[in-house]
Parts: sequence; structure tokens; C-alpha cells
Amino acid sequence: MSNGDGSNLLALPPVVAERSIPALEDVRDYFDPDGVWVIGPDREPKAAARARQVFDPPVVHPPLGDSGPVQRHDLGTLSVVTVQRGAVLEEAGETLATARGREDGTPAALVCDDVTTIVRPTALETTLEYASELAALAADADQKRLTVLTGGLPATYDRTWYLECSSGTCLGVGSPQPAPVGADAVAIRVHGLGSVDGYGPARSISSLAISRDCAADDLSATSDDLAIDVETLDADAFGLEAVIGVGPKTAERLEKQSITTRSELLETPVAQLCDLPNVGPTGAKRMHAHAEVLETGEPRRLTDESLPGESHRPPLCLDIETDGLSPTIVWQVGVYDPIDDSYCAFVERTDPSDPGPVLESFCDWLLGTHPDRALCTWNGWRFDYRHLGAFVNRHAPHYAAEWEAIPKFDLYGWATDGNALLPGRTNKLEDVSSALGYEGSETGLDGAATAAAYQRFMRTGAGLEWDRHEAYCEDDCRALWHVYERVREAPRVSGSGSGSRSGSASTSRTGSGDRDETDRTRTSSESEQVGLDSF
Repeated sequence: MSNGDGSNLLALPPVVAERSIPALEDVRDYFDPDGVWVIGPDREPKAAARARQVFDPPVVHPPLGDSGPVQRHDLGTLSVVTVQRGAVLEEAGETLATARGREDGTPAALVCDDVTTIVRPTALETTLEYASELAALAADADQKRLTVLTGGLPATYDRTWYLECSSGTCLGVGSPQPAPVGADAVAIRVHGLGSVDGYGPARSISSLAISRDCAADDLSATSDDLAIDVETLDADAFGLEAVIGVGPKTAERLEKQSITTRSELLETPVAQLCDLPNVGPTGAKRMHAHAEVLETGEPRRLTDESLPGESHRPPLCLDIETDGLSPTIVWQVGVYDPIDDSYCAFVERTDPSDPGPVLESFCDWLLGTHPDRALCTWNGWRFDYRHLGAFVNRHAPHYAAEWEAIPKFDLYGWATDGNALLPGRTNKLEDVSSALGYEGSETGLDGAATAAAYQRFMRTGAGLEWDRHEAYCEDDCRALWHVYERVREAPRVSGSGSGSRSGSASTSRTGSGDRDETDRTRTSSESEQVGLDSF
């Protein structure tokens, strides 16, 4: 499905492409791509054939070379030129020039899985494979820029290599944002689409939403300056393996009993599921419960535990933005008040070297306006509360005692501590809230993008699209309350006999130095396995 003025390109590692037809159909229905790329670098004809049985859009597998070593594919509003292997990159020039020459200005990208980086520790350098060939392609096309997509690098890799036109010598490596290119240089943007684990057992699936980068216009950009938004999910988020307790072996056993979809799993008696190895009554009930949640999109409460903060006035929903996972500044604090449907943002726009003022403003407002209100976050004990506590202690110590005394709750921790099952492909707030019908403002941002943008502001002083970044933070706060309400509306398990656990996330936590970080950082696959013995 075209993403507005762009296209969606789905990248499947071969091991994923060979999964069951129902699992691939689940992938297809979720991503709805304009094109499918079975990544290389080796020939995987069976994987490509399997994908072509399921996906209606074109399925390309460059190493197969079934339509020639260089091919052009028009996928939605994107032209993709695929190259079978790096050795024939020089043959792609004419096809690439034709793709770029379309009158409608459709952007074009080159796909070659042999393009990767090589780290040489002894020389303390990283080199780009086929740099000279890529430089020649970009120079011949007379646009000085080229976007290359490769399965040889992880989906998190997105860097621009500035190369000398004649030799391909690296002149520098920078961020993917368009920048002026010198007269004797070209800019090669390299974006990975592979799994972090590389080939072989790799099980991650990535979708690229690719469109013309309108923000690049001020830099005399070409049609090949692209905005690329990546979504990556594990293969076990699809098909039967999306159900808690169903791994590859259990899925294989179920498929042998002609149970290939979640709806078929729900139609299977619990007693029959109990007979599966290492399942048992509790596991069978767990499978049914989670399959129902995924199929209906409705959350399910597993205990009679009150929601975090439910005994207080509705808590304030909190979210923060920082300059990274090990932050030097909390540069944005957003707070949504569900009582009057209001939102407040505290943002440092002028002096990123001083983390104090934004904390002062936030604490002044919170303690002066809402001294009796509790706070609620999504996975806040691991991030929001942790960093806010540390920064208040360091940069606004006169508010430290008051900050510690504020009741703090975490909806993510409460749910994954065995109190509820949530829909969504993952337990990320965006996935859960979307599955529960929340529609945000579609800023196209995520936490990593906002952190990277603020890092650039810290380095260069060039301002951000402040309204857009504030809208992203506000979306998270409002999405949190949307999930809170939907879970609160879900029926309780009356008479379950489940009492409060020691250390349950439904309890208010104060202080930042004595909390159990292990409990806060439990993965979804671990945390969702508990609390179901009451069925």
C-alpha cells in the first residue's frame, strides 16, 4: 500500500520467506507492501517462490538474476533498480538514469545486497564495499546523490558516504540528512534492510516507508533525497508464533494437526492443546486467552488488581524526550491531564548545554498546579522516572524531596506483571495503542529520531521542527491514556483470588535508588508468561 506520496518496501530474510503460508499471509495483511524484497546475498529460489505464492505486489530477489543482472521495478511511487551482485554494479548506470529520468519526478533507489561496510580494527577504519563503482554511478547520473538499499547491513544503519567522484575515496561519513555536495564529490546514502544477526537464522522483518523528502528542498535536493521510515518486527510477531507460549516447535506440532491460524487455535479444545509437549493446562489456557486478544483486538484483564493509580484522581500521563539512551539532557517533558483534556509541554529550545531550566519549569508547574496528583507512564521505571529522578537530583536538587514523594505508577509494568494481556504485535506503546484504535497525528517520528534530531541541534544550533516534535510527545501521552481507559473498561476476573504481588507494578513507587531494575526491564516474552493460572 502506498504511504500517501510514497511506497512501502518489505524486506524478508530467506528463512522468514520460507515460513508457513498462513504466517506469510499475516505478514502481508499487516504490512500491505507495494513490493517485496527477499534479501540476499545468496541465491534462495525456494524462498522467493514461496513469497510469490502469497504476495500480490512484485517479489524481487536480486541474487536469483531470473530477469537479468540489472532490473528496474516501479513499486508504487518508487523506482527500484536491483543489481544481482556487486560485480555488475557498473552495468546499472543506464537503467538507473532511465529510472531517474521519469517526468513525474519519481525517486529511485539502488538495491544491491553486496554493498556493505568492512571494519578493519588494526587500521582503525571502516570502508564501503564497491565505493568506486557507486561513486561512478552517482557521477554518471549527474545528480551527485544516490540512495542504496542493502540487506548486507542491519535496518538500523542509515549513513551518507561522501566519496570522491573519480576514485571513490571516502571524504567523510555523516548523517542521512541532505547536505551540499562538493564539485568533485558524490553523496551515497546507504540504508540497511537486513537483520542485526545477519543472514542464516535471521528472523526480523523490516518495512521501509519511502517518499520524497520535502524537507530537502532548501538544499537544492534532487528527486533521490528520500525520507525513509523503518518498522522492524521479529518473525514471531506473525502467525501462530505471535501467541504467547507458541514457539517454532509448538507451531510445527500445531500445523501437523492442521492448526495453522490463530482462529483455528481458538476453535481447538483446551484439552487437545494440553496434550502437546511442554504445554499443560495452564499453557493451553494461556494460548487461548492471548489468541483471543490478538484476534479481537480487545485487552483482557487476568486479575482483580486495580489499575495503577486507579485509587487516586486520574493520574497525569507523562512522557519525556532525551538526546539518547544515556542522556545528557531531558529536553522535553510532556504531560497530559485526562480530567480536562489538556496538555502541557516543557521544551528546551535555546540552550541545550544547560539541562536545568526545563526541569525547573516542569517542577514549578507540577508542584504548583498539581501537588496532589499522581503520575503514570509506559515503561517509566526503566526510562522516564529513572532519568527524571537523576536529572532533578543533579540539576534541581531543591525539588528532589518533593519529586521523590510524588506517587508514580507504570501501566506497562502493571500489565506485563501478569495483570492483563494486550493486543499489538509488540508491547510498544505505539503498537498497543494502535491495536486499541488510537489514531495519532502521524508525525513520522520515534524516540530514536527525536533524540537524533536534538543531537544535531546540540551540534549545529539548527532548530528542530519544534511543533512536530512536541506533537510526537503529546501523541505518546494521549496514547497512554487511551490504553489506560481501554484496559480499565475490560472486565475483571471476579473471584480470581489473585492478590497483590510483592513488588507488583500496580504499587506506587517513589525514589529512584531502590527500585528493582530487573523487574522493570523484564522482556515481554518473559513477563507475559505469568499470572494466567487463575483461568
